[in-house]
Amino acid sequence: MLGKLLRSGNAQPPPELPLAFSLASERQLRVQHYADALAIWRFLSHHVRRYPQDLRAHTQRVLLAQQEVLRSRLAGTLQDVFLALGDAGHLLRERLFNLVKDDLSRADELFFEQWLQTQTAVDAHQQWHEGSVLSTGQDVTSLKLLSVERSQTAAAYSTVMEEVFACLEYGQVDTAQTLLEDEVIAGRSDDAMDQELVNIYQYTRSKDGLAIMIKKIQETGREVSALWLEKQQESEQW
Repeated sequence: MLGKLLRSGNAQPPPELPLAFSLASERQLRVQHYADALAIWRFLSHHVRRYPQDLRAHTQRVLLAQQEVLRSRLAGTLQDVFLALGDAGHLLRERLFNLVKDDLSRADELFFEQWLQTQTAVDAHQQWHEGSVLSTGQDVTSLKLLSVERSQTAAAYSTVMEEVFACLEYGQVDTAQTLLEDEVIAGRSDDAMDQELVNIYQYTRSKDGLAIMIKKIQETGREVSALWLEKQQESEQW
């Protein structure tokens, strides 16, 4: 049967993949090559509402909103990145803002400039902008109705991995990476830590970071495991 199909001159083109499948495998940050920009933006909006820490989807959504048909949604789309990251990811927030600020209104430009320059709580920036799917719509910072005294100012983590997962949950990828790198260099890492650090390098497309860490492992005199070597080979395609 397969041979007949291959020999036939009337082979049918493969069916077009549904949007969800094609976008899920999309690695480019700019997705303007898709025909229906609004449909793509809505799909990404639904995705970041469910997975607010997916920085790739946030970035794709912001860059897509630069198109004229989506320009009115640009401020709200950028606002979602800021809300998702909180105080973390300052470089990413600043970079995205600088990329799109010429397409923002003057009022929105000032709004994000002030946000970048101050350390105010996220609640102070919840006023809704068109296009946002994460803002609550509150115009003022929430007031605490009850003050609870705690003996510790920060939660204590029982393991390094527990702290790493907490950092990743709140978008503090750089902090999680540093914690794991310290453990690997000190020779205290296990397979789970190695895998998580490798995943971070892959997620951030940090080919150089991966190579530097492999070199540091070699400098300690330890053998580099197959996991690291295989991922280094894969990184040639990043």
